[in-house]
Amino acid sequence: DLWAVGCIFGEMLNNAPLFPGENDIDQLMCVLRMLGSPTPETWPGLELLPDYNKIVFHATPAQDLQAIVPEATPEAVALFKQFLVYSSVKRLPAAKALSHPYFFVDPLPSHHSELPQVHHHTDLSHAHHERTQPRGIRVDGPIGLVDPSLLRFV
Repeated sequence: DLWAVGCIFGEMLNNAPLFPGENDIDQLMCVLRMLGSPTPETWPGLELLPDYNKIVFHATPAQDLQAIVPEATPEAVALFKQFLVYSSVKRLPAAKALSHPYFFVDPLPSHHSELPQVHHHTDLSHAHHERTQPRGIRVDGPIGLVDPSLLRFV
């Protein structure tokens, strides 16, 4: 779900939980304080949701998401804003997210083959040792940048 991707992305940009609620209602209040109260304009069909009228909150204006992630690049903020959209129909789809400018400005992402890999021992005599000792990380191959021409969108 791209809403969850947006939440995780925001936490990565912010280095902290995005919606640090203590329970369901507190969590919802965190979302409303940041994104503002949803309206039929921002979330068509909102009033048709089964529990729409069970809880009433005061109308809250949205915060500037740049202020939430002040260290983020303009491209990162733009992508973040497109993920955290109440209406799933209006939310950025995954295929379009992959071609977002954020992924094509410095620092560029690494190709998956260039990421560190954990190598597991296959010898069972090392099983206890593996559970008690941190695993080594080795990078196979050169570290470089992803070639955008290798991306394929369906």
